[in-house]
Amino acid sequence: MVQTTIIASLVITALFSAIGGSMLYISDENFEKLTPYLISLSAGTIFGGVFIHLVFRLANRFNYGRMTGLLIIAGMMGSFVLERMIHWHCHHSGDHKEPLPYVLAAGDSVHNVLDGVLIATSFLASTSAGIAATIAVVAHKIPKELGDFGVMVGYGFSKLKALGVNIGISAFMFIGAGLVLGLSQLSGATVPILLPLVVGNFVFIAGSDLLPDFKGSENWIAHLVVFSLGVGLMYLIPYIKAMVS
Repeated sequence: MVQTTIIASLVITALFSAIGGSMLYISDENFEKLTPYLISLSAGTIFGGVFIHLVFRLANRFNYGRMTGLLIIAGMMGSFVLERMIHWHCHHSGDHKEPLPYVLAAGDSVHNVLDGVLIATSFLASTSAGIAATIAVVAHKIPKELGDFGVMVGYGFSKLKALGVNIGISAFMFIGAGLVLGLSQLSGATVPILLPLVVGNFVFIAGSDLLPDFKGSENWIAHLVVFSLGVGLMYLIPYIKAMVS
């Protein structure tokens, strides 16, 4: 049952990722107005998902000790190192034969493997945590894919080709989820170890990638409202789940 739910969530995430890229068809003016609010919503959903669902699950179901805290920090540090490596490779892509869009696609493939790990691990912890993680990943993907699509189109890709590349890369999420499901069959310690790493990854993404844009906005009240909507959505997940059930 949980495997089916994870697969369905990955498919939904891939579809929303494609939707994010297709938003390039809107005018540049509307694009510039919409993106900052998508970033604020993404930050709210990620922080809400982490502190309302994932950390709660760590404290309630698993033995939250000092090692858990170290694993959260390790998740943050690992995410930082990965980001720097991808950034360095993209920055130095001119020294290689591969054009920047293909280097960017390689980096996105790695990110999608991690997204699969995040979603699968969260669902193995609880359904609510899995739903929260899926929404958080989707909310982060939409503004990110907008930027990536812009780079690809700027380098001469047609919008249709850029969309095709995005859909193909989304398949890497299933690799990450498959690794988690396989490891969980081998050891019961998989989720207690991976979940803190997932928390660290989410905190790093929201804190380093999203909050700086959120803080730098002039219309901070509107962005705070959108941020709060993201948090509120995460809070309501158990109630929505109960109503549907």
